[in-house]
Amino acid sequence: MLSCIMTSSEPLPLRIPAQEKLPKSFRFILATTAAEGFGDALARTLMPLLAVTVLGYGTGFVGVINSIGLGAFLLLGMPIGMLIDRLRDRRRAMGAASLARFLALGGLTVAFFAGWLSGPIVVGVAVVIGLADVVFTTAQGPVIQGLVPGRGLKLAYSQLTIANQSAGTTAAAAGSAMLGLLGLPGLLCLTICSYAGSCLLQRGIPQKLGSVNLGRRERRGLFDGFRTLRQSPAIWSLTISSALINAGVMLGNTVLPVFLLRDLGLAPALFASLGIVSAIGAILGAALAPRLSAKFGIRTLRTAAALLSMPAVAMAIACQQLPGHELIWLAAQSMCWSFLVAIASVAGAEVLPRTIPAETLASVGSAQRTITLGVMPVAALLGGSIAVIAGPVLLLWIWAFLAGCAALPVIRTAEIDAYR
Repeated sequence: MLSCIMTSSEPLPLRIPAQEKLPKSFRFILATTAAEGFGDALARTLMPLLAVTVLGYGTGFVGVINSIGLGAFLLLGMPIGMLIDRLRDRRRAMGAASLARFLALGGLTVAFFAGWLSGPIVVGVAVVIGLADVVFTTAQGPVIQGLVPGRGLKLAYSQLTIANQSAGTTAAAAGSAMLGLLGLPGLLCLTICSYAGSCLLQRGIPQKLGSVNLGRRERRGLFDGFRTLRQSPAIWSLTISSALINAGVMLGNTVLPVFLLRDLGLAPALFASLGIVSAIGAILGAALAPRLSAKFGIRTLRTAAALLSMPAVAMAIACQQLPGHELIWLAAQSMCWSFLVAIASVAGAEVLPRTIPAETLASVGSAQRTITLGVMPVAALLGGSIAVIAGPVLLLWIWAFLAGCAALPVIRTAEIDAYR
């Protein structure tokens, strides 16, 4: 049971030196994060392309494969976190996750070239990738905490965000070029190489053995993270807002491949190139969010980002009716949406560590991820079903509506203003 819970009206002061230096070995964490982000971005492009262009599936199947990966966060996030807490060397969990994805993509490549590719194989690979993502993400936090001094964590996570977004941008460009030059086989091989590189880079991360002597009370306390979230108005409102945004993200990931590739007849290479524009928007949003948050406040900035995301999505809906080429409006939609989502992701990210004591931060963070990421597979399944029945355009409108609703929890919570 958690007995010392700080409320959002009593934030801990966050005093981090501007020039805090990170250990040299941290560059290996940055490198493996970039490699994983590169591979994940390619896999997110690859799986829908295989499903739609090779196997001929539609929105429903794309929704299934998208939901399988993130469904692991909803169903297994907390158990996997408890298991990793009992490991002395958390690097092994990261390495096992990267190796599992490497082997899964290798098997998918063999099936593609041998003519064995089928829906069940694609689903199986999505399951492995999803489980490995949960393991890697959960294990990475304790590894970083054991390597980086407490005062350097803010700088460390800032650099990780930049590395991940930059990897996504590079992956979008490389994936588009590879599709144009070598097609899907080249994209498959590039994805495999990224996970292999991640496995090799992790060898440079020094070993930091963690404690595994958790008593019964501490093990039970891991499940109290949800209660702690609910007791802090600021954290709870930001969590619900992020969950609504992520639901919209998953609806977009579900409907856009079918809407653009099948209904609008967009070439696969052009579809992949939109990821470049999207990643650039995300980098710009992440870079500007701290300054905008300091100037306008978290509550105002998050509210504005949510409301502006509605017309951003509408550009995709009306791309055929608006003047000019539809690709221009689709690119504008991708950049604006990613820009606003990045702002919402960065603005308020410091509220959780400033409110929750260090000894309970991991369990509360796992509970928060279970909500914010666990909602995504549910949205994908429901969205895919709705699109099958009513068509993709209705799902686009629902996406815009959910994005706007993300402003409601934040605008009603004055406690967030304490974290300006």
